[in-house]
Amino acid sequence: MVILLLRYKIKKILDNEDNKSLIVGSFFAFIIRIVGALSGFAATFFIARNLGPGESGYYFLAFSVVVVVSAFSRTGLDNTVLRFTGGSPELAVDAIFKSLLLILSVSSLSAMALYFCAPYLATQLFSKPELDPVLRYMSLGVVGLSVLTISAMALQGMRRVLASVFVLNIAANLLLIASLYLVSDLSAVQLAGLYASASLLVGGVGFSFFYLYRPRERKSAISWRDLFASCGPLWIVVIMSQMVEWSGQFMAGAYVSSEALAQLAVAQRTAMLSSFILIAVNLFVAPRFASLYRNNDMLALEHLAIKSVKLISLFALPVIGGMLIFPSFLMGLFGAEFAEGAVLLQILAVGQFINAITGSVGFLLIMSGHERDMRNVTLISGFSAIFLAWFLTAQFGIIGAATGTAIAVATQNLLAVYFVKKRLGFNTLAVWR
Repeated sequence: MVILLLRYKIKKILDNEDNKSLIVGSFFAFIIRIVGALSGFAATFFIARNLGPGESGYYFLAFSVVVVVSAFSRTGLDNTVLRFTGGSPELAVDAIFKSLLLILSVSSLSAMALYFCAPYLATQLFSKPELDPVLRYMSLGVVGLSVLTISAMALQGMRRVLASVFVLNIAANLLLIASLYLVSDLSAVQLAGLYASASLLVGGVGFSFFYLYRPRERKSAISWRDLFASCGPLWIVVIMSQMVEWSGQFMAGAYVSSEALAQLAVAQRTAMLSSFILIAVNLFVAPRFASLYRNNDMLALEHLAIKSVKLISLFALPVIGGMLIFPSFLMGLFGAEFAEGAVLLQILAVGQFINAITGSVGFLLIMSGHERDMRNVTLISGFSAIFLAWFLTAQFGIIGAATGTAIAVATQNLLAVYFVKKRLGFNTLAVWR
């Protein structure tokens, strides 16, 4: 009886074309995103195993600095490009070319600033002189990471999911894994240089993909004023979102040893494996959010949002459960020294649990034109993350850094749920609807 009822329910779901499209599209994106997540996990695994906790700590800290500087250099254009390529294909070509021109200029200046400021950051901010050459060698990665990210966002907007994930998550990781496999005694400095080179190469590949798949609709120009009006609030969103994600590692870099920092970095990258389900669904639904809102089809927008939350929860919760139950085993995969960071993985997994059950609330706000609300959300959560990371790390060491990060992630998502309810009229946590 139960089996027959289940079969009837599945058939009823699949008979609806919108449901079928969401499930098939998300499943395809899910499979691709699994490959991307596994490549990132494999890169972390090989880096931790080959460099050890001391050297890998320097590499992961330098990488987090480059990620935040790159976020600043992209001037908030990540989701602006996604929005225009997904909702306004006639503006896509002009929007991406103007965005790339701006990003290349800003990221080049940022890379030079990071190169020359590396000694100060290493000695004065992080109290780790050995970090100086790692930062210098990785500084050019700011340009590569900025270009590949924007290219991937444009490809996502055009629903070129495979190309987008390959550029954003797979290509650079594969190059790093190949380097570590072929040369077993690489140092953190050498690997930093390899990452910078790989990111530049992948950035060029990403732009080539965009040019190949660019929309063929009638071309229209977007003014610089309209571009800045959209990306201005999003600039703060991107920077503050990076603070939520990386401030714990920054504060840990200043207060704890390189070995403890490596444990936190590995735990955070492992916990974020659960978010690949959220990102996989976002790859498919984000352009549809923009299109539905543009057509003022609010009922379909609500249905798509609720269905995506159910899908995310279905696949993410078992992954998070595994992290909570078997943290020592998972951390021990990176080496015996990393097993000591099992509690860090459990703390960070709780934050990812909140991230999963709230759904694609950030994209809902951005794709529906409520960038300022998302800006306010990230301002609150970003500054909270910085304060919590500083205060808790100073008081409780590496445990405090992980706790501050988890609280900030939860805060950001729950605030976004509130604004989605306020602006769009529905609650993404109401999955029973």
